[in-house]
Formats: sequence, structure tokens, C-alpha cells
Amino acid sequence: MSRAVVCDWDGTLLDSRAALLGAWHESTEQVLGRRFPATTDEEREVFTLPGSTIWPRLAPDARLLQALAERFQQAYETTGELVRAFPGVPEALAELHAAGVAVAVVTSKARRRFSADARRSGLDELVDVSVCDGDAPAPKPDPRPVLVALDRLGVPANDALMVGDTPVDVTAGLRAGVAVAGVLWGASTEDELRDAGATTILAEPQELTGIVLGGSVVS
Repeated sequence: MSRAVVCDWDGTLLDSRAALLGAWHESTEQVLGRRFPATTDEEREVFTLPGSTIWPRLAPDARLLQALAERFQQAYETTGELVRAFPGVPEALAELHAAGVAVAVVTSKARRRFSADARRSGLDELVDVSVCDGDAPAPKPDPRPVLVALDRLGVPANDALMVGDTPVDVTAGLRAGVAVAGVLWGASTEDELRDAGATTILAEPQELTGIVLGGSVVS
């Protein structure tokens, strides 16, 4: 049995697609006069990279950069009301807690928005440790956010499972020396997750407890 589960946030535990796209669209249209993301590849960026990495590329002018970041935060105060835990996630995390398994979140999201998400979704009491944008030297796929989470939990890599919905999550977990499971209810396909190195694939949140508590592998 794993002693800890390290989870991605958006697309893995939290259904925030509408909230994120709404805030991005509103802020970029108002500040830049164009909509971002506007393509599938741009949407993939939004769901895998922190805003602090994307904003400078969109607004190289310092004044526009500050305005874009501020407008996004303001927009998310409203669109964030749309976030929900994926069905089955609260029950799965509660079962893990009851069995003594620690739960960490590793996200590229700013702590301000993560904390609001956790409160709105009702997951705040089910997460023991969170590593947000700026809490580690570099974001995923760098392994250090995962390692920071494990250090805070006091759990070695060989006693943990990383769970995520994108190749970025899979790569970060593998580089950190952690067993990895990809999930199919988020942003990526099974082929994309397997190509990144995930050998365990979850079709629904309830399967997580079977892997962690029973040691079974769904593939």
C-alpha cells in the first residue's frame, strides 16, 4: 500500500475547464484585444503551464503584462465559481484518508486561486499538502515540485503514487522516481499518457483507491 498520493489539481481532482477558459478569454480580450487560447494547442498550454509562464509571451510590454495578470485574477474571482470536484473524487480522497494515506496536490496554479478552488470544491479538508506555483524552483515537468510535496509529507518516493491527467504530470512523477497513474477524465488521451510513460491508467476516480489500498494495477 502506498503511504501517499501526489495529485495534479486541474483536470485530475478539479473540473476547472470552464472557469479557466472563461478567465483566460475575458482577460485577453479586454487587455490584448484578442482571445487566448484560440486553438487546441493553446488550450493545452493553459491546462499544463502556470499563467506566470504564459503571460510574458502574450504581453512583453511590462504595463500590459501587469494589466493582463491582474485582469485574469479579477476574472477568475467570478469564473472560479464554476469549479467542481470531479464526481467520485471527494469519496476516493476520503477513503484514502480513512486508511491513513496522505494526499498532496502539485499544481502550476497560484496559491491564491488554488485556495479558493479548494474551498469552493469542498476538497480543502482532504488535501494534506499543496505545492503551488512558486513553491518549487521550477514547475512540472520538472520533478522538484513532486519532491517538495514528498519532503513535506515525510514520505519517500518509493512509497508514493503520482496521479495526473497530462504528459507533464507523468514526466514529473517519473523523474521524481514515483510510480505514476494517468487519468482519462482530464485533458489527455490514453495514448498520450502511455506515450509519456504511464503504465497505469484510471478510467474513473473510484479506481484510485483500488490501486493505492489494494495494490492492484488497472492498465
